[in-house]
Amino acid sequence: MTLLTHADYIRKIRADIPAQAFRPAPAKLLRMLVCLVLICGAYVAFRFSPPLPVRIGLSVFIGHTLVCLAFLTHELAHGSIVRARGPRYGLEYFLWALLFVPATVWRRVHNHTHHTHASTPRDPDRAFMASEESAWTRFYTRLFYPNRDGPAWNPMVALHWIPYVIRNIVAVFWPSSLHFCFAPAKPRYTHRQRWAVASELAGIGAVQAGVFWMVGADWVNYLWAGPGAYLVTSAVAMAYVFTNHFLNPLIPESDPVLGTTSLVVPPVLDRIHTNFSLHTEHHLFPGMNSDYYAVVSESLRKNFPERYNRIGLFAAWKHLWKNEKFMPGIGGTDGKTG
Repeated sequence: MTLLTHADYIRKIRADIPAQAFRPAPAKLLRMLVCLVLICGAYVAFRFSPPLPVRIGLSVFIGHTLVCLAFLTHELAHGSIVRARGPRYGLEYFLWALLFVPATVWRRVHNHTHHTHASTPRDPDRAFMASEESAWTRFYTRLFYPNRDGPAWNPMVALHWIPYVIRNIVAVFWPSSLHFCFAPAKPRYTHRQRWAVASELAGIGAVQAGVFWMVGADWVNYLWAGPGAYLVTSAVAMAYVFTNHFLNPLIPESDPVLGTTSLVVPPVLDRIHTNFSLHTEHHLFPGMNSDYYAVVSESLRKNFPERYNRIGLFAAWKHLWKNEKFMPGIGGTDGKTG
């Protein structure tokens, strides 16, 4: 199928979208505040030494509320909530720190690179290609990627967000003279950006120290409220990320519709996850208020029915396990990344 550009799609569907969809939505800051209050309340609850079932419940609650906050912070980073650079970066710095993510790493990997090169060899979020097979990539793929050659319904797949964040942090400081084999692709970082990431790593340490204090300065409590909750965050995030991007073939240049998949999920999940399921829509209009993604979905269905991919979450997840261990290169070959 012939590839189309952003402009090709936008020319066709822009008239269907109301102007207010592109205005900032600062009211979502209140939703962020609610998430933060709920998370902090759950942290403090650990101070009272609750029984094990309550600890598990609190950990799951924190983990899921963190992923709701992550989806909102994802919107914030694209400028759809606050446009002013200074306040926006300050919020990103703090909110991503709760999720162990340096804000500059997120901007470089997600905003600047993934969005520009989605489902192409330069996409840092794609699977490894057959031409990239090595002892390391075989290990990583078998452990963390859904595919038909790995363990059936491998639970480690749900935890992929953790090595994903780690590998992208390592990439920041990796010498440019050495090949970086730990990720499919890596953005370039300036000296100034590396210093920013170092500052943000210190910020993550400070924020997590604050979490440790809120749970009563107790390491067992912190393990439940911090790393334990993060496992839940990872599982929910990867349910979307894998299905949004790992069902699409590699293409030579970015095509925001052919390169992504949108999902059908229960309306309550779209509500609390800020329509993250409508991911093709986000790639077309990353700075749009996510409340209007459904309008874009209807326009895509009308104007590009043969190109628009939207399927149920469980069907998409089941299909992931039919993937080959390594994805073919462009056009079904074992193409090189270049």
